[in-house]
Amino acid sequence: MNGYRWTLRVAIGGVAFLAVIAVFVAVVRVSGVMIAGVYPEAWVLMAMMTAPFTIGLVSVATIATALVEAIRRRRTTASA
Repeated sequence: MNGYRWTLRVAIGGVAFLAVIAVFVAVVRVSGVMIAGVYPEAWVLMAMMTAPFTIGLVSVATIATALVEAIRRRRTTASA
């Protein structure tokens, strides 16, 4: 992965995004605070329902970045 600098950045950013969502939901759930009139259970339900999409988005973005970097590296190596 040393040659895939942007792929690593996208992967770390995506995992950090997922971690922020998880921490937010956990804090709201444990504290039991209503935010904007929304109960903590609703935040948890929303996070669980959208989890496949958010995890999939992070995965697709990371894979797409890796493919773009691999193609770019191959073209640069072939033309040199």
